[in-house]
Amino acid sequence: MSERQWERAGSASGVGFVAAMIVSVFMVPAPPHINASTTEILDYVTSHRTALLSSALVGALAGVLFLVFLGHLRHVLQRSEGGVEALSPIVYGAGLTTVAVAFVCTLPLAALAFGTDSEVATSSGVVRLLWDLNALGTATMMIILSLFVAAVSLALIVREIRAPILGWLGLPIAAVLAVGGAAGFYNSSHEAFWYGLNYVALLSFAAFILGVSVQGLLSAAGETRVLRTPPQPIPST
Repeated sequence: MSERQWERAGSASGVGFVAAMIVSVFMVPAPPHINASTTEILDYVTSHRTALLSSALVGALAGVLFLVFLGHLRHVLQRSEGGVEALSPIVYGAGLTTVAVAFVCTLPLAALAFGTDSEVATSSGVVRLLWDLNALGTATMMIILSLFVAAVSLALIVREIRAPILGWLGLPIAAVLAVGGAAGFYNSSHEAFWYGLNYVALLSFAAFILGVSVQGLLSAAGETRVLRTPPQPIPST
């Protein structure tokens, strides 16, 4: 494959990531609130066991696609930076850490759904622990994700990737992610504002990645190859 084809594939993986992430999040009904009783949590998990496990599987696929997209971003940024590596290490490191935390975040709820017929479901303490770990893991992921979005936004603004408008739009998204993530460590009861803010952050992040991916596809399609011709001899007088 040529470099242009690899870049198209990398950008397309970003589109695939957004699609898989949205499906993973919305293929199950809205969960009970953070302060729901263990009985409500178990009723929810038992009623939607298959959907929750399928959501975790689709989320894992989204993580794999994001890793491919992340590798593409690092390549594009390193090429633009010409070896200086100003923002590419931050983007790559924050992206890898986000995926790692996201994979771990799926485990508590998946384990709860997987073990509905086991001893796990009989212990209120274990149920509560897994439920709270899911919430705290999500909050941690949002904070790390804010760094990723901010670094990519700065790269867009300084034209390491040619889409400065997306960069300016990405900075407030990073701020919303950071605020929502930080609040997640303190919100032990349901508050509609923060609940809504998390969904706004999720959808805004998806739109941001989709915009970067589409821009990459358009850029790869619009590039023209520069044909190099051998130097012509200077005619002698």
